[in-house]
Amino acid sequence: MKKKSRHAQLKRAHEFRYHSVLTKNRNGKSLKISHPSYVFLKKGNVYIYVTITHSSKVEDYVVIKLRKNPNPKDKKDAYYVVDVKQDTKDRFGRRHDDWKIDIQDDIDIRKKFN
Repeated sequence: MKKKSRHAQLKRAHEFRYHSVLTKNRNGKSLKISHPSYVFLKKGNVYIYVTITHSSKVEDYVVIKLRKNPNPKDKKDAYYVVDVKQDTKDRFGRRHDDWKIDIQDDIDIRKKFN
């Protein structure tokens, strides 16, 4: 009998959204920042995603270069943070309909989740 993958009950998604994150600056003041994220799975009110960035080095995380930048208007190299996260739908902003992920990059990200 074939073993089901970890995300067999989850709905596939291919969308980019801004994710709101609470952080603190050097003075200890709380800030709310938005960062682009690739949502690749949904389960009800929960999104499972990875963060997209231009930085090749992110403190305490491993980043992997994407084959093609998902933003068609941006010529810079894009990277994704290997840390797969999940958060509720209300923490995400608008959807970017014109952004597309390379098929091989999508497969690599899903393998990291398994």
